[in-house]
Amino acid sequence: MKHLHMLMATLLIVLFLYQSYLVLSTNKMAPRAVKIATHIIYALIIVSGAIMLMQLMSANAPIQWVFAKIILLVAAISSSIKAFDITATPVQRKTGILISAIAYIGIVILAFAKPDNLF
Repeated sequence: MKHLHMLMATLLIVLFLYQSYLVLSTNKMAPRAVKIATHIIYALIIVSGAIMLMQLMSANAPIQWVFAKIILLVAAISSSIKAFDITATPVQRKTGILISAIAYIGIVILAFAKPDNLF
């Protein structure tokens, strides 16, 4: 399950970078297939993450960092929605992409560090 989760996270970041490139450089929206793939990857990340969270909870492992990752994922998804919306202004797009990028960077840092005492 861990490998599926990491693969989906990598694909999600690649798709985010691709969509960001399209919006910032050519001011175009991503093709429909990319949007559908992003939704599927979000669903797979959430399901695989929930399964791994249950495994961690059954082993009594410290999971505070997981809650921080969940909060950052919600922030990344919501700001990506605004950034890649067809009716968004250029300022809203740039701000949404910046917030999403910061959230994804935070998620990756937490995934590697796994701090025991986050809160």
